Amino acid sequence: MAKFRGCVAHYLTRRYGSRRNMLVEHAVDLGEFVTELQSETDRGLPLVGAALIDEKLSKTLESFFVGGKSTKNLLFGANAPIGDLSSRVELCLSLGLIDQFEYQEIQIIRKIRNQFAHLRHGLTFDDEKIKGLCTSLKSPLPDGMPKERQTPRFRLINAIVCIVLRLFYRPEWVAKEQRVPKQWVPDSTWYNTNDTPPPENAGFVGLVSKSL
Repeated sequence: MAKFRGCVAHYLTRRYGSRRNMLVEHAVDLGEFVTELQSETDRGLPLVGAALIDEKLSKTLESFFVGGKSTKNLLFGANAPIGDLSSRVELCLSLGLIDQFEYQEIQIIRKIRNQFAHLRHGLTFDDEKIKGLCTSLKSPLPDGMPKERQTPRFRLINAIVCIVLRLFYRPEWVAKEQRVPKQWVPDSTWYNTNDTPPPENAGFVGLVSKSL
């Protein structure tokens, strides 16, 4: 845990100006999450990490969308079209709710998660494909960390922690720009043009009544 406390503290100071800007209970909760993450098996680590990132993205989208049943159905329904990490990360980028760096890191984490979730039993971080994916992660490592400690497993934990930190309060920030229902055109009204001619240069649709 100690080796990550330095990384987390450094990131918070750099990102927020002071660690006091993060609520104490949230910092404690995050610390417990990091401790549990480090104790996970090779298979469990990417699954647990990706699940928390997925939760942050779903809450971010929920904070941005118009509130109501439709939003719930899109994100959380039985056949929700935006119900998985893959669709959520794509939509968050398209809506400008995450940046390109976050998108790329999450996509790599998702690919690692999928490798462990769907491939053979016994897969570890010694696998060449897993090593390659972990090496491609760009999240900054703790200052002065020796090369020999920058293992694929450590790189993944580091990336998960850094992305979770970046997204931790994203739902609250995004809520300031939440979409609201908007009327794009005025209500349509039928009226008799014999009594009230249409405005000049205005388009309209008319029905002609023929006397029998």
